[in-house]
Amino acid sequence: MPNTPPAQREEDAGIEFESSPAPVFDTENDALDQEFQDQGETDPAPESQNKRKKPSKSAGGTKRLTEEALQRRREGRLKAAATIANNIKKTGIGRFEDENGFPYTTLRQLQLVNQKNYFTEYLKRDDQISINRKWREEQSELAQKNNNSKRDDDVDDDDDNDDDENDSSDKVGLYTIVFHSGSKNLRIGRASDEYPLTVPMVVAVPAAGTEISDEPTPRRENNEDGELTFGESFETARGLVTKDFRARMRYYKHKVNPNYRDSAALFNASQKAEVLDDSNNPDDKTYLDFDSPLLKEKQYFVGDEALSLPFGKNFTSWKLRHPIRFGQFNQHPDDYRLPQEVLGDIIRIFTYALKKLEIGDDFSKYKCMLVIPDMYDKQMVENLVCILLGSLGFAKFGVIQEGVAATFGTGTSCACVVDVGAEKTSVCCVEEGMIVADSRVLLHYGGDHVTEAFTKMLLQQNFPYKSINLSENDDWELAERLKQKFCTFDNAEIAIQLYHFFVKKPGDKKKKYQFKLYDETMLAPLGLFYPQLFQLLSEMEPRTLFPEPIDHYTGEPNNPYSRAQENLLANAGATELPDVDLLTRLVEERHLNKVTNPLSTRPDAEQLPSSKIRPVSIPLDKAIIESITNAGVALDFNKVKKFYDNILVVGGGLARFPAFETLLNDRVNIWRLRFLSASTLEELIVSLSKDKEKLEARRKLLIAAAKSKKKSGLSQEEVELTPAELEAIDRETAFTINLDRADAVASQGQTTQVSILSPPKELAPEMICWKGGGVFARLKVAGELLIARDDWELLYLRCLYYKSLFNY
Repeated sequence: MPNTPPAQREEDAGIEFESSPAPVFDTENDALDQEFQDQGETDPAPESQNKRKKPSKSAGGTKRLTEEALQRRREGRLKAAATIANNIKKTGIGRFEDENGFPYTTLRQLQLVNQKNYFTEYLKRDDQISINRKWREEQSELAQKNNNSKRDDDVDDDDDNDDDENDSSDKVGLYTIVFHSGSKNLRIGRASDEYPLTVPMVVAVPAAGTEISDEPTPRRENNEDGELTFGESFETARGLVTKDFRARMRYYKHKVNPNYRDSAALFNASQKAEVLDDSNNPDDKTYLDFDSPLLKEKQYFVGDEALSLPFGKNFTSWKLRHPIRFGQFNQHPDDYRLPQEVLGDIIRIFTYALKKLEIGDDFSKYKCMLVIPDMYDKQMVENLVCILLGSLGFAKFGVIQEGVAATFGTGTSCACVVDVGAEKTSVCCVEEGMIVADSRVLLHYGGDHVTEAFTKMLLQQNFPYKSINLSENDDWELAERLKQKFCTFDNAEIAIQLYHFFVKKPGDKKKKYQFKLYDETMLAPLGLFYPQLFQLLSEMEPRTLFPEPIDHYTGEPNNPYSRAQENLLANAGATELPDVDLLTRLVEERHLNKVTNPLSTRPDAEQLPSSKIRPVSIPLDKAIIESITNAGVALDFNKVKKFYDNILVVGGGLARFPAFETLLNDRVNIWRLRFLSASTLEELIVSLSKDKEKLEARRKLLIAAAKSKKKSGLSQEEVELTPAELEAIDRETAFTINLDRADAVASQGQTTQVSILSPPKELAPEMICWKGGGVFARLKVAGELLIARDDWELLYLRCLYYKSLFNY
C-alpha cells in the first residue's frame, strides 16, 4: 500500500470518533485496494522485501491522484473506522476513564534529587521518634485523667501541697527497684528505701567434672634461707612500698624502728591456737551439715545460702561461681562454658534478691533503675536489660552511670569520683550530672587485691594460722575482717600492737589466735598506689562467650572510649611526661577538640594499643591526675579547680581505711606537675595555642610561596615540593615552647588546692552509688528517661540512644 501523503495525514488527524482510534485491520486495506482497482491503477510490486520501488516518472513529472479519488479514499476510511467501532461497541470493549476514574498508570513518577542542594527532616524532630510520641501521649492522657478526677474541694495551704508532692514522690519510689550489681555484691531495694539489701553475687553449683586444686592461696614458696616468699616481683614491690612508708613517717616526724618487724615475727612464731568450747555462740556463722538433705534436693544455692556451704578439704563436691568479674561478665573457662550459664546465674541471683524484698512475684507494675559502670560493656548492659524486661517481667527500666549516681548520692554537682570496688577501680569527672567522656579511667584492681597482699604479709610475719587458704570462703571472710579491722592510713596507729582473732571451720571447734602487727597494716593498702604489689596477671581472660560489640556500619568495636584510658595504656600519662612534652600534648589535644567532634575522637583501630585485654595497673594517684587533666582539655582548665577541690571517694576498697583523705591528698600533690597545679593553666594553653596557629598560617604561606616559584605554567595545585623543601619549611615553622615564658605565666596564679570529700557518715561508702540511683529514680525528669518493654522490643539498643543522659 502506498504511503499516505502528509496533507492527507493532517486531515485524518482532525477526525473524531466515539471511542479512541483502534488499530487498522484488513478491512481498510481491502477498501483501499478496491479503490485502486476502480481507477485501473495497480500497485507496482517491490523489487525486494527490503527496498521500496520509486514512483515512475513521465515526461511531465510525477502522476497525481485526482480529487475524486482522494474523496472516495476518505469516505472508505470513515466507513471502515465506523464498522470497527461498531463491532467493538457490541463486544463491550472500550476506554471509560471519565466513568471509572482509574488513572492511566499506578506508577508514580519520582522527581530527580538535586545533588547540589537537598535536605531531609527524617528523625530531626522529637515527634518523629516513636518512643517520644508515645511518652507525650501518655502524659497527655494522664493530665486529662487527673483533670477529670479532680477533687471538688481545693486546699490552698502551701504546707499541704508540699506534703502531697512528697507523698507522690514516695509513691513513685515505692514502685521503682534500683539494681546495682558489682563484682562481689548486688545491692537492691526500692528507691524509697533508706538502705539497700546486699546479696552476694555468687552461686554454688555441683562441681562435677571440675578439678579442684589442693594448693592453698596465696601460693607459698621458700627461698634459699628457708624464708617464705611470694616471688621476686612481690619482694621488689614490697621494698618500694616500705621505702615510701618510711619516708612518709620521717616527714611527719614519727619514729621508725627497723627491729619492730623482727620482734613481731618472733612473737607470732611462738603462738599456738587456743581451743574454745563455745560452738553454740550465736555470733558464729552457721554452715550446712555435710549430710544435709538440701545438698541432694537443690541443684544450686544462691547468695548467703551458697556461702553457708561447708567448703574445705572434706567438701569438694560443690563450687562457687561469680557471674561478674572486674565489672564484666565472667568468661573464665573453669567457671562457665556457655553464655547461657552466666545469664542463668544472674537470673537466679536477681530472683533470690527480689524474693527477699517481699514484693511478690508479679513485677509488671514495677519499674527498675539499673546502675551501670562508667566504662560499661554494651554486651553486658544489653543482656541485663533483656533479663529485667524479658525474664523478670518489669514494665520499664532506666540506666544511670555509677559516677553520676555517686554525685546524686552525696548531693554534689561537680566532682572527680573515685570508686574503689572489690575487683576494679574507676575514676571519672562529673559536671552537672554528665560524665566527661575522655576523663574515664578503669583500673583492674581493688579491695580484694589489698586483702590478698595483706595475707601475704601476714604469712611472712609468721602468722599463727599458717593454713589459711583464700580459696576457701571462711578463710577469705577471715582475711577480710582482719583487713577492715586493722588496716589504716593513720600514721599515729603504726606501732607494734597485740591483736587476736577467732577461727571457726565447718565441723570443727572454735579456735583463738594471738599475733602482733607493725607496718603491714599500712603497707598492704599502699598497694593501691603501687599496683605491682598485687602481682596482677599480664593478660586478662579473652572474650570467648560474649564477643566484643561491633559497630554495624564501621565494623569496629564500639565500646566506650576514653582518651585518659588510652594514654595510661600507652604509658603516656600526664605525670610521666616532661614539662615541654606535657604542654605540647595539651595544646595539640585542645586543637584536636576544636577541629573535630568531641564525641567522635576515637582513633582508628590500628592507632590503639595492640593489647586491649591487658589489665591497667596504673597507680591510683596518677590515674586521678590523668582523669582531671583530660577533663580540663575537654572542657576548660578553669574548671579543673572544681574537680581537685571535690575528689569524692566511694566504694569499700579505700574509703573504709581511716585517714585515707590525708594520704590521698598528699599523693596527688606529690605527683601533680607544677603546670597542672597552676590556676593560670588555661591562659597558658590559650597563649600557646595562638602561637601554634600563627606558625601553621606561616607554614601555609611559605608552601604557597615556594610553589609559586616553581609554577612554570602549571597551576599551584599541580606543583609538588620535594621532601627536602618541606622539611626545611617544617624546621622553620616548628612549634617550640619557651619554658621561661611558661613559668612566668604559671607563677602569676595560685596553686590549685586538693580537697578529698568523705562519704556521708550515715551511709556506708559502698552504698552511695545505689543511694544515688534511688534519688535519681524519684526525680520527675527520670520518668522521661524510662523505657517501656514494647519500645525495647521495637527499637532495642536505639532506645538507650534516645533515652539516656549519656551518649550511649
